[in-house]
Amino acid sequence: MHCFLQQTDNFALCYWFHLPVLLTMHQSLKLGSSGDSGRMQEKSMPASNTGIMRATHLLQLPQEMLTEIIMYLPPVEKSKVRATCSFFKDLVDQPVVWQKSTIVLRRISAFNAEFWDVLRKRKITSVEVKEIRLKQWQKLLRFMPGLLDVTVDSFWSEEILQGLQLLTDLQKLHLKTCSRLSERSVIREVVHFQRLTHLLLCGITILSSGELIKIACLQNLHTLSLHTVQKALPEKALEYVLFHLPKLRELSLSCILSKEHFLLCLTLPDKHPIPYSSEERFLDQLSTIHTLTVCYIKDFLLHSVDVFGQVLENLPNLTELNLLWISNLDMFVDNIPSSLVKLSVIGTKLSNSALSCLSDKSWKLREMDLTLSYGFDEKTLKQFPHLFPLLTRLCLSGFVLTDSILLSLAKMESLRELDVTDGTNLTKEAIQNFHITTDCRVHLLVEWHSVSSKCDCLWST
Repeated sequence: MHCFLQQTDNFALCYWFHLPVLLTMHQSLKLGSSGDSGRMQEKSMPASNTGIMRATHLLQLPQEMLTEIIMYLPPVEKSKVRATCSFFKDLVDQPVVWQKSTIVLRRISAFNAEFWDVLRKRKITSVEVKEIRLKQWQKLLRFMPGLLDVTVDSFWSEEILQGLQLLTDLQKLHLKTCSRLSERSVIREVVHFQRLTHLLLCGITILSSGELIKIACLQNLHTLSLHTVQKALPEKALEYVLFHLPKLRELSLSCILSKEHFLLCLTLPDKHPIPYSSEERFLDQLSTIHTLTVCYIKDFLLHSVDVFGQVLENLPNLTELNLLWISNLDMFVDNIPSSLVKLSVIGTKLSNSALSCLSDKSWKLREMDLTLSYGFDEKTLKQFPHLFPLLTRLCLSGFVLTDSILLSLAKMESLRELDVTDGTNLTKEAIQNFHITTDCRVHLLVEWHSVSSKCDCLWST
């Protein structure tokens, strides 16, 4: 079955675009079918549709095909399909249709028992909960004890946090606003989940060394995000934690103090207040990291350049690097590893020579985001087809593009998405010529859209 689905992806997409028409035809057939034979009555269909019906009727498609089509639909459209008949109701409620979906829950008190039965039938394992109260939280845990992925916007009490203990199989946990709770309460509950692979704690007011060290017991962590509000993370304790997370692949640290505080935790101290093997080297431990996000909000001076350069040199498996609001990429562009596939440089200065160097070193780049970055000129942008021939996605939001630059970027043969929002100098003729030149293979974004991020708090000030 798996091979069959792989071979029919394009066919499934074709039917996905025509699904509303097919559903209308299906409903018409139900009204026009005979009670005795159940055979199709072609005379009940409009003449323009009979040719299509003779070719393929919706219910003549294999169930695997219909399931694949439905998986492409957004939740609202799935609900419309589900409402057409009992056959599609059962089809839409299959667990395979929802296995990659995250359900956003609001006003849980309004949901009835039938709603929870549907979620159980679909075997939903990922939810995002907004503005939840204790009784509503208890209801959620009672009806969905098998959750594996939970995101909570804000906690109103420690009792809600303690309720997490019922989710014994939890693997991914994102607490978006921890400021109402004490650090001790948050860490005490989090460390119970030894199966956690993803831990994101945002809005932590203060995180002491004693509490931070406890995270080191989560040996299965692949992703760790610690975003503090008032005080930087204790450097020595952070070192200790990173020493003892052998499976870590993604790291995101953010605070609103100076960058130097973050860089201190990456040095090799002569003396360490917490016992650890003298043979362990911190920089060597970084070799497992695949994704690194560094966000500095207020201090735009990067003092410890050599240290940060050493860190980048010791990330041989790094495939994604996100740098937000740092002063100048030129200072350590030579240290960026060649394994990089995705690069985001937000609000940062980078020169023409830095982009040229990046082209030579990171030739595997497939996605690049230069939102609000500056320091390079139009001539360099026109050379992007030569500098970065493998790019499939390029974001130049905030850079005022001219028509000639846009047409130069049309020569990027691998490009599939180009974000030029705020490109106010572009004419309609240039945009039309771009689509003609690229044969409409590139999705061109020219209107402003909200910045997306794995963690919203990275963009707060």
